[in-house]
Amino acid sequence: MKNNYQGFTLSIKHCSGLTPLVKYSVWLLSGLLFIAISVSLSFAADFQVQPTTMDLSGSVKSGVFSVINNGNEKIDFQVSVQEWRQDEKGKDVYTDTKDIVYFPKVMSVEANAQRAIRIGLKGPLGTKEKTYRLFVAEIPTPKKMQDVKVEGKIPAGITIAFRFSMPIFVKPAKPQEGYTVDGLEMSKGTVKAIVKITGNVHVKLNAVKFSGKAADGKELYSKDIAGWYILQGLSFPYEAAVPKDVCGKLATIEVSAQTDEGKKDKKLNVEKKMCTQ
Repeated sequence: MKNNYQGFTLSIKHCSGLTPLVKYSVWLLSGLLFIAISVSLSFAADFQVQPTTMDLSGSVKSGVFSVINNGNEKIDFQVSVQEWRQDEKGKDVYTDTKDIVYFPKVMSVEANAQRAIRIGLKGPLGTKEKTYRLFVAEIPTPKKMQDVKVEGKIPAGITIAFRFSMPIFVKPAKPQEGYTVDGLEMSKGTVKAIVKITGNVHVKLNAVKFSGKAADGKELYSKDIAGWYILQGLSFPYEAAVPKDVCGKLATIEVSAQTDEGKKDKKLNVEKKMCTQ
């Protein structure tokens, strides 16, 4: 559920004498120390946000997201909207924006209930699609600490707060969809391809598949790479390593970029030097 789940925040509540959080984080990230601990885990409550995406345009300038609490306790949330871009490596980049108005910014949802987040578009449409994300973050609620013993007889508790993220796409006045597979090449046994957006709106790839075949058409190699959103104006590289014992037997290798609407293919004739040079 990569399309709407953006990870979680760990909030560690310390008692007197507990190692500072910064030092504890360094231990976890470096992997240099292994600490066997027993902790009290308070997992995030059961909630969801619907729909998982929203399209706005000149004719549809507002919409509603519903935050649904399926659990047995009230949940508090922090709500925010940021402009969403991607860098040349496909990493998501977020910045503050005033293009989208929304309400509320802080909310509580009672057990087995739901509340609406209202979204509105502010300002004119552009010639290219604009992209944003709505963030709905659970605000951790202090829980009663259980007396759980850890190394050094220090009690500790962990609260896990989840944050969901839903894309908001603002369509241009004249949307044009399109993408292509470009720049297919192979060297040192690694095949590389570029998926390029040719229209003025995003594309969501389901998968990018590499398939290598022998001269008789038999498939000897296959590699699937999970797809993701590619925003307008961008090109993303995809690559896959072909095992040495297979590479020399290939006559062709094909890449297929797949969406819900179809796929784009590109084929490369394989020469043996591509496996070594």
